[in-house]
This record gives sequence, C-alpha cells and structure tokens, in this order.
Amino acid sequence: MEIKEYSDIFNWEYDTEDVIYIPNMTQNYVYLDSFLSKGQLVDVIPGQNKRVVFVWKRSKELNELYKIWCSKSKGDNNEKN
Repeated sequence: MEIKEYSDIFNWEYDTEDVIYIPNMTQNYVYLDSFLSKGQLVDVIPGQNKRVVFVWKRSKELNELYKIWCSKSKGDNNEKN
C-alpha cells in the first residue's frame, strides 16, 4: 500500500515504502560526509524521545553508504577491544 508523506523542509512528496529512516546521528554524519549522499536525503523529521530522524531514499548509493557505515563501525569496535 502506497503511503505518501510531504516534506515541509524540501517541499515534495515521497512514498514511505521508498525510504529508510535513520535516527543514529553518527551514521547520518557518515552518510552526509560522503559524495554518495548527494540527492539521497529526502526529509528530516522529529522522532520519538526528542530524536531527529533523517529520511533517506532507498538506492544503490544508500546501499554503498551502508557498507561504508558497517566497515567504519566494525573498525571502531576493534579499536575499543
């Protein structure tokens, strides 16, 4: 079922099935810091517990960013041990 949301920030509609919601600010920073994020951010919304949630387009670029995120977070865990 298609559910549309409207972004007050970007002034466009998006389908909720075509996006991923990420409340983790460190992960969002890694995504924003990459050239792969260009054109991928769809919205920024308030979440639960006073969190800011970034809404990202499901895409091959986001899959690549997720791989980068996973490799960085694994590296961070290895440094702590």
